[in-house]
Amino acid sequence: MDLPAPGRDVATRFGLAPGARLVVGASGGLDSTVLLRLLHAAGFAVVAAHVNYGLRGVESEADEAFVRALAAELGVPCRVRRVALPEGENRQDAARRARYAFFEEVARAEGAAAVAVAHHQDDQAETVLLHLLRGTGPRGLAGMPAERPIRRGSPVRLIRPLLDVPRAEVEALARREGWAWREDASNQSVSYRRNRLRRRILPELEAAFGPGVAARIAGTAARVRALLATQSEPPRRLPVAALRALPEAARHARLLDALRRWAPGAPRRAAAVATLDALLDAQPGRRVAWPGVVVWRDRDALVFEPSPGEAAPEAYEVTIGTPVETPAGTLEVTPLDAVPGAVASDDPDVEIADAEALAAPLVLRRWRPGDRLRPLGLDGTKRVSDLLTEAKVPPSERAGQLVLCAGPEGEVVWVVGHRLAEAARVRPQTRRTVRLMWTPAGEEAPPVP
Repeated sequence: MDLPAPGRDVATRFGLAPGARLVVGASGGLDSTVLLRLLHAAGFAVVAAHVNYGLRGVESEADEAFVRALAAELGVPCRVRRVALPEGENRQDAARRARYAFFEEVARAEGAAAVAVAHHQDDQAETVLLHLLRGTGPRGLAGMPAERPIRRGSPVRLIRPLLDVPRAEVEALARREGWAWREDASNQSVSYRRNRLRRRILPELEAAFGPGVAARIAGTAARVRALLATQSEPPRRLPVAALRALPEAARHARLLDALRRWAPGAPRRAAAVATLDALLDAQPGRRVAWPGVVVWRDRDALVFEPSPGEAAPEAYEVTIGTPVETPAGTLEVTPLDAVPGAVASDDPDVEIADAEALAAPLVLRRWRPGDRLRPLGLDGTKRVSDLLTEAKVPPSERAGQLVLCAGPEGEVVWVVGHRLAEAARVRPQTRRTVRLMWTPAGEEAPPVP
């Protein structure tokens, strides 16, 4: 059974070997149920992964039971994780981080080629509109990518095989095949902004501007993403271990896709693919160059680094509550309604900080020689350069590393994605907190409730 058009040729589009092992995020809802069944029917070795947050009592238990039963019907493994979400924090945000962390864990344990999630064309349109309405730049308008690392620096890929497929087509297929799924009653509520957009605003736009509004918005996102890909951006990475694990044909497909996206100036496709393939076995530091791009062998990845173009600003003024977009990604400093009960995060790109430690002016800039930070939980200060070395940040990325600075003296309070300063930690006497969230370029911004 094929994916509904235009969602076919998953193996070719994502460089997957026939029968590759895939982890499929399975909530029990329509979209993930259809995706799981389709990928299984297409011959992939799927593993269902379900997270039970326990927020809806017996309904949550029924969702888990449904996914277990579906996996048993298909004869595929089912992995389940129960998660208690922290109080005082955006629960949708926390749920997303917990979910993706679990999916990555399962993928590593199962030796999976990728994690597949069921976002479709309507989800893409909603995401773009939400970003636009809350204030965004080109990266927010680009929406969700069809493929990205599930986490910055992770060899596990996140793929979205249904991203070009309208939800109506997904539902029509399920009804035609007689497939059951679970309905989440909370999706009917308009207390969440996304639900209001889905149930009220998008239908009004359809009525006013004709059918296909979601498709047109999603198409715009694809064009913005393509435009961004031609501009100066941070290095793109292909993990060497993941490439070596692929059969030759699938590996060459991945390299060819990377050339098309990041090295359009490469002379001849076949010869360029062979050059990149040889680079996998070269010593770290070996590089090849084509117009507009340099590809070099890092310690654990092939790095596609755009040739120097127009320089990005050295510093960005940060206003709490307003996203700051840079060529490397987007920073959001968001005030929280309450002091969270738990402030630790498994995501290095998210920190909860004491708002009073972030005195104006707040500035996001590249780190400089001589920058120092007193890391969370440690006595004394350390040079940022030493922290980056200890974190094994590749040399190709160190020059562009950003730091968040606060106060008239420009004290470093966060080495973005790595270490928070002791001065910014949440203490028992803390009265106001903010969430620091970094979204690297090429990844989508977190969902908006």
